Amino acid sequence: MKPCLIPCVLALTAFTQAAAASDETLTSLQDLRWENRIIVANAGQDSTKLTDLFSQASDAIIDRDVVWLVLSDNDIQTNYQGAISPSLLSRVKSQYQLNDNEVILIGKDGGLKERISGLDLERLFNDIDRMPMRIREMQQ
Repeated sequence: MKPCLIPCVLALTAFTQAAAASDETLTSLQDLRWENRIIVANAGQDSTKLTDLFSQASDAIIDRDVVWLVLSDNDIQTNYQGAISPSLLSRVKSQYQLNDNEVILIGKDGGLKERISGLDLERLFNDIDRMPMRIREMQQ
């Protein structure tokens, strides 16, 4: 057996599982538990500015396994690759009671880690990088 065969098979399996997961409809933020950190920004009227900020930080977002959601009055913008349930917007707003321009950070364990006013990605990335799970990820 060639030495690359086992790592290649494992990588293909992980890729296939990730692709299958992205085909699922996201109905709850708990669906992302243990796989992703989540940043939810309640944009009010200014969702385009926030999505642009997230797009500019795409490398850092990918590196930290972040799924972001920008909530507006009637819509969700996100980097999640699958479908979004129509009920997700109301569910998230109801569960977290977000004010306009409020941002929350949810850890991979599903716990609320931070609630801040306005999107400060540098602060959120620094907070993520101090999390024990993230420290282990960076060491591997």
